[in-house]
Amino acid sequence: MKEKNTLIIKTLELITLIILYYIVGSKSIFLYTLSFCLYNIFISSLNHISITNTLNTLGSIKEKYKIFTYTSLMLIIFSLLFLLLGIAISDITSIVLNIDNILPIFIMMGLTIFTKPFIKILSEYLDNINNTNKYQKINYIYHILDDILLIIIAIIVFRIVKIKINTAIALLYLSKIISTILITTLMYLINKDKKTNSNSVKENINLKKEIKKILTKDNYKSIINIVKNSYYYISIIIIYLVLKTRYNYEIDTIENNITFIYLYSLAIINYLVYLAKLLNSELPKEMTLTSRMYNNFKIMLSIAIVFGIISPLTCKVIFNNPSYAIYLAMTNIMAIFILLYDITYENIKNKKIIYISLILGIITKVVLIIPLINSFYRMGYNLIYGDIISTIIGMFLSIIINYIYIRNTEKANENYFEKILNILYENILLCIILIAIQFIVPMNTDSYFKAIGLIFIYIIVSITFIKLKNKKRG
Repeated sequence: MKEKNTLIIKTLELITLIILYYIVGSKSIFLYTLSFCLYNIFISSLNHISITNTLNTLGSIKEKYKIFTYTSLMLIIFSLLFLLLGIAISDITSIVLNIDNILPIFIMMGLTIFTKPFIKILSEYLDNINNTNKYQKINYIYHILDDILLIIIAIIVFRIVKIKINTAIALLYLSKIISTILITTLMYLINKDKKTNSNSVKENINLKKEIKKILTKDNYKSIINIVKNSYYYISIIIIYLVLKTRYNYEIDTIENNITFIYLYSLAIINYLVYLAKLLNSELPKEMTLTSRMYNNFKIMLSIAIVFGIISPLTCKVIFNNPSYAIYLAMTNIMAIFILLYDITYENIKNKKIIYISLILGIITKVVLIIPLINSFYRMGYNLIYGDIISTIIGMFLSIIINYIYIRNTEKANENYFEKILNILYENILLCIILIAIQFIVPMNTDSYFKAIGLIFIYIIVSITFIKLKNKKRG
C-alpha cells in the first residue's frame, strides 16, 4: 500500500510540473528553478528527523507531547536559520548573476522549509498516541493538496491576474503554506475531543538528550541528499554565469535551457529512477549489494537507452517542443549514474567512506565543470553538455569509491565483468533495433498523435526484446 501511494504521489508531482509548463507558457520561471533547487538542499537537511522511535519508548502522553512540541520548535528554529541563509544567498546571487528583485522569492521559499518535516512528525505523533497507522496518510494528503493548490495558484498568477513575474513565482510557494495550515487544522478538529490509547504514567526523561538524538540520528542520510542536490545548484549558478559573461548567450536562452534541464527534465529522470528502483524492490533481501547494483544497472540502462532514443517524441508529446530532445537524452544518461549513486549510499553505513566519497565527488564536479564547458565550446557542441558530463564524472567517482568499499566488505567472489559485457551487448542490439525502426517508421515529431503512437511502438518493441532476452537467459 505504501509503495502504491508513493507511486501515485510521484506520478502526480510529475503531472503537476508538466501542467505548470503549459500554464506558464512563454514566461521564464528560471528563478523558481533556482530557488526550488535551493529549497531541496535546505529540506534535505531535515529529512532524517523522525520521532517515531523515541515515542515508542515512552508511555506518558505528557512526555510524548513534549517530544513533539520541542521537535517542532527545533524545526522552526532551523527553518528560520535557513530563511536567513536564503536571504543572504539571494543577495549574493543577485550580485553575482546580476538579477534584480529576487528577495521575495527566496523569502517565500524560506517560509516553506518548515512545512514538510512538520507534517511528517505530526503524522508520527498522532499515529503513536492513537495507536494506529492511518495518520501516515496525512503525508500523502499533504502532497496531493500541495500539487492541486500549486496548479490553482499558477493559473491565477500567470493566467488571470496580471502581476510581475517575480511576484508570481514567489506566490507559487503559497501552495505549501496553505496545505500545511489546512492539514494541521483538519488534524486538530479530528483529534480535538478524541481519547488516546496511551497510558498517563509519569516518566522522567532527559529531554535535551532525546531531542539531540532525534536531530542527529541518521543525519548522514541528509548530508548525502544535500550534496546530491548541490550538484544541481552548482550547475545552475555556473552555467548561468559562464554562458552569460563569457560566451554572451541570450538571457532567455540560458534561462529556458536551465529551467528545462533542472526542473522539467530532472523531474522526468528522477521519476524513471524511482520506477527502476520499484521494479527491483522485490529482490531477495539476502542478495548482496553488488548483485543489487548489477540488477538496478541492468534495468536503468535499458530505460535510459529507450527514453533517450525516443526523447524527440517525448518532448513533442509532453512539451510540444522537440528541440529540447538532446537535453532530455543527456539527462537520461545521467539517470544511470544517479541511480547507482543512490543505491550505493543507501546501503553503506561507514560514515568515513561516505564523507570521503561525497567530498571527492563534489570537488571533482566543481573542478571540471568550467574546463569541460570550455572543451565542448572548442569542439563546437552545446556548452551545457560539459556541465552534465561534469556531474556524471563527479558521481561516478563517488560510485567507484563506494563500490570498492562494498566489494571489500562483502568479499564477493562473483565476477560481474562478463555479465556487464553481456548487458552492454544486449543494449547495443536494442539500440540497433530501435534505430532500424526509424527507417521503417520515421520518427515524425510534427504530428502529436503520431508521436504518441510511435512512443507506444518503441516501448512495446523494447519490452518484448527485454522479455525475450530474459527468458533466454532464464
